[in-house]
Amino acid sequence: MAGHRYEFSNAGALFHDSYLPSLSLSLEVTRPQFSDMLPRAEARRFKYFHFTLEEKTERFWPVRSWGMGALMGQ
Repeated sequence: MAGHRYEFSNAGALFHDSYLPSLSLSLEVTRPQFSDMLPRAEARRFKYFHFTLEEKTERFWPVRSWGMGALMGQ
């Protein structure tokens, strides 16, 4: 299993909608990260996904880092 962790000063945000029972996660992804993740997502090989939140602001929780693990080959 391979794992990747990406850490940025602004890696994304987690939003809560007060009118709907939902959370929305928005992540900043570079082209190399997207190119690395896309084949694994298409092959349904994601094993886990995690993210680290900072203290909540007025509207959202900033995402400091995120990562994913995927099964490699068969």
